[in-house]
Amino acid sequence: MSEEVEQEETKLKRITIKTETGSKWFDDLNKLSTWIQRQRDLYSVYQRDAQQKQQYKIHNLFKVFDQSWSDLQLNINSSLMKYQHDPATYNKNAEEFTKTFSYYLENKDLFTEENPHLSFFQQQADKSITHYIGALAVAFDFNVTEIDREMYQALKEADVYFEGGKERALNEETGLQKLKERWDLEFEEQREKLLIDNQNALLDLIEHNVTAEKLISKWSERINSQSSELKAHKEQFKKRLDDELDSAKDDLENLTKTYDDNLALHASVRYWGIQQNSHNKKAKVFAWVLGITTISVLASIILFALLGLDKPFKEVAVSKLVTAAALTTFGIWIIKIVANIFMSHLHLATDAQERRTMIHTYLALTRKGQGPKEEDRQLILQTLFRPSTTDMVKNDQGPTQLVDMINRLSPKQ
Repeated sequence: MSEEVEQEETKLKRITIKTETGSKWFDDLNKLSTWIQRQRDLYSVYQRDAQQKQQYKIHNLFKVFDQSWSDLQLNINSSLMKYQHDPATYNKNAEEFTKTFSYYLENKDLFTEENPHLSFFQQQADKSITHYIGALAVAFDFNVTEIDREMYQALKEADVYFEGGKERALNEETGLQKLKERWDLEFEEQREKLLIDNQNALLDLIEHNVTAEKLISKWSERINSQSSELKAHKEQFKKRLDDELDSAKDDLENLTKTYDDNLALHASVRYWGIQQNSHNKKAKVFAWVLGITTISVLASIILFALLGLDKPFKEVAVSKLVTAAALTTFGIWIIKIVANIFMSHLHLATDAQERRTMIHTYLALTRKGQGPKEEDRQLILQTLFRPSTTDMVKNDQGPTQLVDMINRLSPKQ
């Protein structure tokens, strides 16, 4: 395998050149040399007769042709044949040969047998050597000196031809047809060569093709046998999927309902939480206030009794009795007010906690899809959002005992 890769890497490139109507390639230098000699013969058969017409100085154009083909032949001998054992250098020189040939062709320093105007040159040569020289002069932009009547006629005919006459179009069409025929011939030759060189590979390919067809047939039978099973699994999967979709739809509806309720009751939960904390703090504060107030009132009453009422009852002044009664009444009234405030905050804290618990319970039942019906839902919401009462205003009455005492002691009119 490595030897084949090495041979492929060291393979010499084919020499490809572009002619007037297409491309030619050569895989043998001897064939290329023979082809070059054949191109030189295209004009060499007329060269001797043309050079006898020295007044036209056409020999300068033939020198250009000879020099171009000689340079190409020298390039083959010195740059290509010499380096056939060195593929890298050979391939590089082959590319240079192609560029040199293209340069000569573009500058009209040579022409080949594929030139579409070759038949016109031969036709003019059949008339006379002067007509042949005139055709070459016009085709390759060569200035002819000492133009006589015959040369004038030859140049005129060449100008008419190269201006795009019918004859030129016909010659170009014939040239393209020959090019097509040559390409078809070379294609068949290369195809036959390829078949011969790769006969073993083709046999292997045919064998692999037969094996592939057997595998395809086997897989086709297996696919047909499994199609019914696949269809059954498909039906089962579809049924399970429908059930899952229905279940998911129900869960989504419950979740949506829970979310809506949660969104609607979120502010209520937060509000009652704040109220619970606030009332708990206030209840603690007023518990201290109630204790301090009770102690202060008792201490004041005891202290007043020790200092002002430590005498027989008949000796006690009425003003002191009134003061003692007022002090006792207002003290008890203040203690009652503070106690009511303390109990009110304690009651409101408990009420807020109960409301939060009811809201959370309602949301949990809704999430599980076991929520109450619409009519029961309205009743629950009315219970949750009922107004809170403290009974402070209804029970907030002044010290009636002192008023009654004052009324008794005052003279009647």
